[in-house]
Amino acid sequence: MKKIRKNDRLIRDTKGETIVEVVVAFALLSIMLVMFTQSISYASRTDIRAGNIRKYNDQALTELQHRIATKTNTESPAPLQVFNGKAVSRLVYNIEVEGQTYTYYVYVADE
Repeated sequence: MKKIRKNDRLIRDTKGETIVEVVVAFALLSIMLVMFTQSISYASRTDIRAGNIRKYNDQALTELQHRIATKTNTESPAPLQVFNGKAVSRLVYNIEVEGQTYTYYVYVADE
């Protein structure tokens, strides 16, 4: 009798997952996996684009430093302004790198 009761208890035991629960869980897992891969892809593209922007900015800044060192600018100095009691002139540098134009304003205090 004891063995029959044990088998009877196993047959009546309804604990576990149904196929519907498994399919829903798999669908949710698939959706989350797609969202994760899309976010990784977006982050990768953004990192590449930021690296290019950084490279162009570095090139423009290097060119600006060269122009300041050789005292060449693209436009004549703006009229003198007074800042904290000192005369300041503004130099404008337009630098083009890879089709992008960077405009730098350099303020130089006259002594």
